[in-house]
Amino acid sequence: MAREPSETLTEREAQIMDVIWRLGEATADQVREALRDQPHDSTVRTLLRVLESKGCLTHERVGKAYVYRAAIGRRNAQRNALSSVLARFFGGSAEDLVLRLIEDERITPEQLDELRRGAPGGAKSEKRNEKRPGPGSRGRGSKTGE
Repeated sequence: MAREPSETLTEREAQIMDVIWRLGEATADQVREALRDQPHDSTVRTLLRVLESKGCLTHERVGKAYVYRAAIGRRNAQRNALSSVLARFFGGSAEDLVLRLIEDERITPEQLDELRRGAPGGAKSEKRNEKRPGPGSRGRGSKTGE
């Protein structure tokens, strides 16, 4: 039985999208050549069709070749992947994800503080937005969230 198509990208699909984002547009041959292990031509063409069916790519016929372009931006794909990871592994909790990153030493508390200072609107989460911090407490500052 065939597996259901997923909106999230597989590792190989993400590699192909990375090539398209870097090059701006590419044929199947250009994509295959840009991949480190240069998979079989039919594999690349199949995955390009899959990515097109997922709404990630569009193509235009130029002579005998199809030229593929991204239909979604990298940030949108990252947002979709992160939403999927949050839902599947962290029960929708961004806090649990960040805690896991800290516990696994993927991000230090200092890096987290720096990210918080540089993020538009400061550190924000739905829970923090519901409860405004009082004067003198550690909060979001005076910036407004999106």
